[in-house]
Amino acid sequence: MKSMERSLYEFQARESLPLQPDCSPTIPSLILPLKIHPSIVRLNNYTNRRWYKLMNSSGVLNSLRLIKGYAVWKTMDVFSWRSFMYLLVFSQIITPLVSLLVWQAVTAQEQTVNDWSSAEFLIYYLAIIMVRQLTVSYEHHMLGMNIYSGEITSLLLKPHHLLYSVIGENLAVKIVSYTVSIPLIILLWISFSPTSLPSLSNIMLFILTVINASILRFLWLYLLTLTAFWTEKTHSLVNAGEVVIFLIGGEVAPLFLINGVFGEIAYYLPFYGMLGFPAETLIGIKGVSLSHGLLLQYGWMFILLLLCTWVYKKGIKRYSALGG
Repeated sequence: MKSMERSLYEFQARESLPLQPDCSPTIPSLILPLKIHPSIVRLNNYTNRRWYKLMNSSGVLNSLRLIKGYAVWKTMDVFSWRSFMYLLVFSQIITPLVSLLVWQAVTAQEQTVNDWSSAEFLIYYLAIIMVRQLTVSYEHHMLGMNIYSGEITSLLLKPHHLLYSVIGENLAVKIVSYTVSIPLIILLWISFSPTSLPSLSNIMLFILTVINASILRFLWLYLLTLTAFWTEKTHSLVNAGEVVIFLIGGEVAPLFLINGVFGEIAYYLPFYGMLGFPAETLIGIKGVSLSHGLLLQYGWMFILLLLCTWVYKKGIKRYSALGG
């Protein structure tokens, strides 16, 4: 047994493979008594080594480590003002909850609106609350203040892009807000007790679209926050952007209830992909197809990313010209 472990250890050293912290072989000891053909071991080690080099050469691993470091560091920072975060979480629930109660009253006594009964509206607005909480983003409270105060200079001097710090802060805010928002969401589902529950496929689709919506909302608010390089009215601009999401994102009413040209245009704007589309996936998409919604999300991700890059470069030039 010991001789086999020694031979495997020597093989790893000869193949320049990373050793475990305890200098033990990577193959579990439970299967060491089995005879493993050397070609299988060599192929496995070669594949792992090539995959590690590919990820490392592309900078993916370094980027993930950097974002993880910022997220851990910023999480401890955000916890110091968590009471303010919890207040923001509760404020995010009020408007969709009011809309839910309104539509519950409209569809009372088994009435339907465009084939949607009280049960569908209940699940839809509970999903709206979930999407709002899971895609929360407060870049203007952190990045905007850093630009105003000049503290962004220290971030610009670091040997990496400013976006790593912003993403780390975004994840930290989500982690802290989830500590209260997720139990609150569970409590709301238990309190309202929907008669019908979403299928497993709808839940998986909901998770995918919420991740996309989180990226979309982050890019949208990040773009608005970058205007802090030019104006001190960024908070008002971001609030206006949130109001737009509220009005035509599907929170006031599902978009299929909006008639006319305005309703048709709303299906092609990014705000539907940030809010209404993920919520509809839990009960069945109505008004557009699934492919339309996914293409809308990915297409606007690309467009907003280009806009963020362009505005960031212009903003940094202006900041440098003013002596920042």
